[in-house]
Amino acid sequence: MSNQVKFVLLFLFLVAFRTAFGLSQPFFAADEIQTYLIGLKYFTTGNWPYFGPDLIVTETGFYTQIPGALEGLLIGLPFHLLPMPEVPFLFLNLISTSALALLAWYISRRVKNIPFYFIFVWLALLPWNLHESANTINPSYLLVGGILFFLGFFETLPDLSLNWLTPGMAFAFMGFGLFWNMQFHYSWVLLPPFIAVALFWRWRLKDLRLARCLIGFAVGSAFPLAFLLPTLFKFGFSHGASGMGLSVAFNWKNFLAFFTVLARFFSLPSFELPRFIGPGTQARIEFFKEAPWLLVPGLFLVLVGWVQPFFLLITGFFRDEQRPEASSIQRWTLFTLILVWVSFWFTSKPPQAHMYYIVLPLLSVYSFYIWGRFAPKKTWRVFAVICLAANLWFEAGYMVVMLKKQSLYLDRARVVKAIDEKDYRILGERRPGSVN
Repeated sequence: MSNQVKFVLLFLFLVAFRTAFGLSQPFFAADEIQTYLIGLKYFTTGNWPYFGPDLIVTETGFYTQIPGALEGLLIGLPFHLLPMPEVPFLFLNLISTSALALLAWYISRRVKNIPFYFIFVWLALLPWNLHESANTINPSYLLVGGILFFLGFFETLPDLSLNWLTPGMAFAFMGFGLFWNMQFHYSWVLLPPFIAVALFWRWRLKDLRLARCLIGFAVGSAFPLAFLLPTLFKFGFSHGASGMGLSVAFNWKNFLAFFTVLARFFSLPSFELPRFIGPGTQARIEFFKEAPWLLVPGLFLVLVGWVQPFFLLITGFFRDEQRPEASSIQRWTLFTLILVWVSFWFTSKPPQAHMYYIVLPLLSVYSFYIWGRFAPKKTWRVFAVICLAANLWFEAGYMVVMLKKQSLYLDRARVVKAIDEKDYRILGERRPGSVN
């Protein structure tokens, strides 16, 4: 069997698995149903979706909507091709799995002692990537923009570039990723410092192609900007800063939460399961009582997920003699950690991990540089395969359990009726005060 056929078969399996998993996630919960309604309303009415995700701060009652039409279009347009409730999930997982394949290819070029196929499966089934990017909720779409952004960023740095992108193309990736993610989550504010650093390095190196870099950035930005500018022209550019309702002068609690941010930061590329099993210890115990056949892989992965962040942190202090560029990756990971921590000093929101999920592509590269140090030893390779098998076992079982408890299939007929009759109100109403 050729490598091309192997890739296609693996890709189709992962798209199918991730789509099925996404369909097992909460559908009729408040945020999920409201997100789906944005796209369904566009499809059933034909009205341009000027705004995307709703942003609500429950502590203060603050409410706004993130400008841009991308979310509404990415959910609503697929209905024109196939008017079925599942089609937005399928389209989402086609683009997110494609982005993960690109990231896996890139990592395999850097860490050559770990096979591409292993990296691809690991990334596609990683708990944070599976639970956070397979369901039609706004953070799911960050993965595409985040991967393109950080691959572009690495290619702008002379000591990290693999020279598979020209500087102009690398900045185009960054521009696309920035303005794509800007329409899905306010964590996009973590990205401009990387752009500033990339431009500074080009200026410091006296790169005569700086103008091409800026042109590339503009060209890459053009596509996602085309879906943002209509909102800003119609409703005013102040809507672009509507997230400022989250800002505060200084949040001492978040300043003192460095070790909380640190632990959650390195848990992102790890097998972190407890947060996805249930909101507290009792809920997690009840889950395993209901599905005892998942207890063995579940407990194994929980233990692995507790140890992995320490490995990622401690091993990063040591030099990788086989890969000199690893030191640069480590420095940029430290830079990102500090950037994330500092960003929480000026917001009322607590430092929850999903708010910096956007940097997971960078952390994925860093993590495989760490795992690559252990890959030459057979014991570690066997252990890695066991981890992967346990993860597939657990997540498949989790999907089966949740399909019966919280998914679209609790009342799929109502969604079908809304699509067939082109009346989104059959499924539900948008939140009071929403523009679309």
